[in-house]
Amino acid sequence: MKIDSKTIEEKQVASISYIGPVEDMGELIGELTGWIMSKGLVINEPPFVVYYTSPMDVAPEKMEYDVGIPFKGQVKGEGRIKIKVMPQHQVIFSIYHGPYHGVVSAYGIMMEHLFKEGGEMIGAPREIYLNSPQDVNENELLTEIQFPIVPDSCQDETRSGIEFFDIQKTPETYKIFKIGQVVMKNSKTYLKISEPYRPGLKHLAEFSHVMVFWWADKFDNAKYRTALRTHPPYATNHLAGVFATRAEYRPNPLALTTCKLIDVNEKEGIVEITGIDAFDGTPIID
Repeated sequence: MKIDSKTIEEKQVASISYIGPVEDMGELIGELTGWIMSKGLVINEPPFVVYYTSPMDVAPEKMEYDVGIPFKGQVKGEGRIKIKVMPQHQVIFSIYHGPYHGVVSAYGIMMEHLFKEGGEMIGAPREIYLNSPQDVNENELLTEIQFPIVPDSCQDETRSGIEFFDIQKTPETYKIFKIGQVVMKNSKTYLKISEPYRPGLKHLAEFSHVMVFWWADKFDNAKYRTALRTHPPYATNHLAGVFATRAEYRPNPLALTTCKLIDVNEKEGIVEITGIDAFDGTPIID
């Protein structure tokens, strides 16, 4: 998956702020499109959604997001339709090719890229829908994913969104065993379970979802284990303790994601899932 960076120029958008299932998005886009056209305005870019909550954190009916459509012309908002100006900013982006339910796998790859290349995420992620399921097969859907960032070259310790603390006491230690790893291949996500642990998969296929405990190994170092406060990507103006967030950097980089279960091959130790926000190669511990 190719990941690049670019500058997003200032633009005017009509938007609706919404709380509810993401499946309502199509109706919201239709409402905005109809309103813009009724005003004799020109839509100049595809619709997009900015997510302020994650489906891994809240129930479907509590998802918070904005649906927006860029346009040209002068108009005032009406009712729940607001007119906003999106300022110029920089993003990393990638084009995901395939069904909407598989987009989450691209998020993990992009976060890994951001970690490796440097840069700090400073806003909620955005999805731009380059075509429509009304026009193409779901396997031909194109979704551009954007992460607003501050490039690494612009960062220093005083501007970082992470606060580190001096922890003097040597903690007690316990053993945790890696039982497998995350594998991402052909836009699908799998848990590859090591052979000695495969008997533990018996009857897992009878469930619709599985809770996956994984080790955020890319943040497993002495410095990140002292990170105790951060600005969450969904609320960058709000400083929070790491125990109140899903940040990977924490005293023990232990993460939990509830994933949809697609298929279980007990013999081969392959579990197909969707919805995990880990990287390819991430250790699975339970």
